[in-house]
Amino acid sequence: MVSEAEKTLIHAVALAAAVDADGPLCGVLLLGEAGAGKSSLALGFIETCPWRRSALIADDAVLLAAKSGGLVARAPQTITGLIEIRGFGPASVRTAPPTRLWAAFRLCDDGERTPEPEVYAPIPGGPALAAYPFRYHGEAAIAPHRLRRIIRSIVGGQNWRCRHDSRSHLGMAE
Repeated sequence: MVSEAEKTLIHAVALAAAVDADGPLCGVLLLGEAGAGKSSLALGFIETCPWRRSALIADDAVLLAAKSGGLVARAPQTITGLIEIRGFGPASVRTAPPTRLWAAFRLCDDGERTPEPEVYAPIPGGPALAAYPFRYHGEAAIAPHRLRRIIRSIVGGQNWRCRHDSRSHLGMAE
């Protein structure tokens, strides 16, 4: 069991993402400034899940703990099961228990076409995650679908260095 002293509280949203109908849920963090759209993206992701399995781990405040070489996210007890809907306030949403994290996504206004992920290490000396820039503004309608496809690719082992238009991808020598 992890003591309270071994937990780190961060400002983020944590999701348990379903990438198929019956496999394990994959934890992801949504990072960004206040008002960046983290809760809106999370709500859209949960509500558009084709299998009705994706769920919220925590909104706005996420407790992280290092376990078995990885990071596990959970909600502080006072906000478990609640997501903030801007212009309304807290609302109940499908929730997930503490879940191991696979990746982080930093919401941004613009970015490179195929960016390299950053290293995100929220616990000094603890495990790190790949943190991918994720364009949200201007693409909010399709963002949940893009995010699900990216998570599925990460879980499936896709190498982020693979580029769609690289010569090797096309079967040509570099």
